[in-house]
Amino acid sequence: MGEVELRNVSYSFGDRVALEDVSFELDSPFFCAVMGPNGAGKSTLLKLMLGLLKPQKGMISIMGYDVPREANRVRRLIGYIPQVINIDHRIPMSIEEVVAMAALSRNLPPRIVTGEVRRRVREALELVGLDDPSAQFSELSGGQRQRVLIARALVGEPRMLLLDEPYSMLDFDMKCEIADLLYRLHRDRGIDIFLVAHELSPCIHLEPTVILLNKRVYAIGRAGEVLTLENLRRAYPGLTEIPAGFILGEDHG
Repeated sequence: MGEVELRNVSYSFGDRVALEDVSFELDSPFFCAVMGPNGAGKSTLLKLMLGLLKPQKGMISIMGYDVPREANRVRRLIGYIPQVINIDHRIPMSIEEVVAMAALSRNLPPRIVTGEVRRRVREALELVGLDDPSAQFSELSGGQRQRVLIARALVGEPRMLLLDEPYSMLDFDMKCEIADLLYRLHRDRGIDIFLVAHELSPCIHLEPTVILLNKRVYAIGRAGEVLTLENLRRAYPGLTEIPAGFILGEDHG
């Protein structure tokens, strides 16, 4: 059994199929990117892996745990970075406070920022390249905010990071910086990386394992094996071929 294993997983929202008969296995260490069009079920896949949703069919095992039955144990081993984070920018919060919230959420009340919590926060910020804990979160650039959110996930010392569209709303140079940061965490800290993204160009040079998804898995393997015209044509119904190559539609190219 791999570190992550899905077998015949299906999930629907009423009559709308989100995932159908999805199966794959990943052995640690892995740096994996899931690619697919809008509505492919990428975010649903992450929620199923976190135990926030329960598969209507099939099984999910992570690090030897049955996710639907042992979701709390699984979530203590995983750091999750969602695509949208609910932080009210009208409330002044330092980046130290944003990261500390994650550490405190694991403790029973009263939740107090102890010296140990502060040490873990500073260490997490150092890992993502931020050296001013007092800086205001609302005043940061998009790339810096993404680094804070990664630090917030790291403060729990996870064995795996799950990221939902970590490159969205960033310029290309910053996307590449975030991709390189994630790879360094994978290489130097031994953290498995599982991300979903509309585009793989920021991390393609890192040779991730690629899963091509559109409600079901069309291919899994190295980018050169997966991102063939035949596979993309099957996964992207709107693919248009042009003399210079092809266009996948949406924000893919």
